[in-house]
Amino acid sequence: MTPLLDGLRVVALDLRGHGLSAHRDSYRYGDYEADLLALLDGLGLDRALVAGHSLGGYVALRAAAGSDRIAGILALDVKSDWTEADAALAERARGAEQRVESSREALLDRLARGLAPADLDADELDSVADRALEPAGGGWRFRWDRSVLATEPVAPFGFLGKVRCAVRVIAGAESPVMPPEAARLFAAAIPGATLELLDGIGHHVELEAPEVVAERIRLLAARA
Repeated sequence: MTPLLDGLRVVALDLRGHGLSAHRDSYRYGDYEADLLALLDGLGLDRALVAGHSLGGYVALRAAAGSDRIAGILALDVKSDWTEADAALAERARGAEQRVESSREALLDRLARGLAPADLDADELDSVADRALEPAGGGWRFRWDRSVLATEPVAPFGFLGKVRCAVRVIAGAESPVMPPEAARLFAAAIPGATLELLDGIGHHVELEAPEVVAERIRLLAARA
């Protein structure tokens, strides 16, 4: 994504427990929100435009509902409901650890399947794997903390109406996380927000349609 944003200052945040960021004892949405605002403080930024995928979009919108430091948001395929299956998954994740596999290749295959239908070439998949996998116990495992799944219920409609910055919601029309009707209800709850549904695209919008996402970031940046 970054090479498509030449001329813009780009800062990529790994939320706590994700990517290269450290594991923590708490993964409440308020924790993520505080981390985002602390990043702005650390960079000496009064305000910033935020493009957030899934959890990242949820956190950015929460921050914008309670602060004027978010100049605009590109919210990519954000989950908006909480089901019994989600609650069961959260319960199973409490105290769980990543399984160690004997080879990196086995995890690469799982990673590729998890990102489907995004079709990454070998170099792109390796780039994602550099942040997603780590050696452990004589083998390899995913870096992310499974406890991030032991989360609070998703409940965005309590705060979306308080968001006052420019927001564009983009959802994959084939996404199981933010199906079209859910995307419409979500965007309608945000004052002045616009919605774009991408045909043939699933949950990982930024991997499946990076040029579109980059263009929308530029449009938001020009108006912020």
